[in-house]
Amino acid sequence: MKGIEMLRGLLTATMLALVGSSAFAGTVGELFAAATQSNQEYSLYKIDLDIAQLKKTKGEIEAKVELDRINAQFNYSGAVAGYRASVLGFYNEVIDAAFAAATAEADVASVSLGLENAKEDRKFADSRFKNGLISEEVFKEIDIVFKTASTNYELSVWTLADAKDNFRLVTGMEWKPELLPEVPVFNPGDSAELWIANNTALERARLSEKIAAFKTASLATNASVYDRRIQETENLRAKVSLSSAESDAKRAFESALSTLKNQASLLQIRKDEHGLKEAAYQDALRQFERGMISLNDKNLKAMAVLTARKNLLNVQKSYVKSIGSFLSAIGANPLGI
Repeated sequence: MKGIEMLRGLLTATMLALVGSSAFAGTVGELFAAATQSNQEYSLYKIDLDIAQLKKTKGEIEAKVELDRINAQFNYSGAVAGYRASVLGFYNEVIDAAFAAATAEADVASVSLGLENAKEDRKFADSRFKNGLISEEVFKEIDIVFKTASTNYELSVWTLADAKDNFRLVTGMEWKPELLPEVPVFNPGDSAELWIANNTALERARLSEKIAAFKTASLATNASVYDRRIQETENLRAKVSLSSAESDAKRAFESALSTLKNQASLLQIRKDEHGLKEAAYQDALRQFERGMISLNDKNLKAMAVLTARKNLLNVQKSYVKSIGSFLSAIGANPLGI
């Protein structure tokens, strides 16, 4: 069967990646160095930020009153927030594309093994049915399992091809396992002050409070009672928004730290789990070569390794994305890690 032949090379490559993925993996920085060269949208993010910086400087220079200068800063802080969101979105898109391709490869290998087992079961069932050892109903049920496995295999092959196409579209490179970035060593340290200082929502809330205060100070002495009440209400709203932004920034920092810590712990669990499944597979492989267990049993152990592989990939992806989100929040460019 063509699918089973394809499995040989794929499973070998996947198993090698399982045994020592760091020997094949690149770095996140290397991956993005190539992706940014082929993606024209990324260059626009920096251009837009540069334009915003120029407008801010122009606004500050031409400001006739302090309110004009603060408004220029407020507009720029919005541009910074937009820039970070765009870069982080690009970062996540590339990470998702790489891990989707790696996961799809493992899935094809696993589904192929399941198809191989289903084929063997059907072959055995066919022999037993012809000899009157099983009913037609049982044989049809086994045949349905085989057809389902065949359909699942075709779907997994298509999913892999689609994942490879998407990786090429996002990065400009042809997918190969060594392009999967390894998880970088990351320690957030005591960066609460840095997080707060670079929180754009908090910065905008502070500037909004200043803007409200300047508008109050600039009210004409003969302003109507309603105009003064409206401005006083705006001042109160700005103060409440600032207090909320300060609280949100602190909670976001604590949440980010907790997420990173939990994901790091889960990552180690998944690594240990993968190691155990790999050891069990190697033992099963030796038993199979000695004729002690069946092909089906050996394949089931290999499938367990591939399932552990997919679980590990999922945690790695989430952890790498959380690192990027943390770096973006403290004003660093995640594409350089």
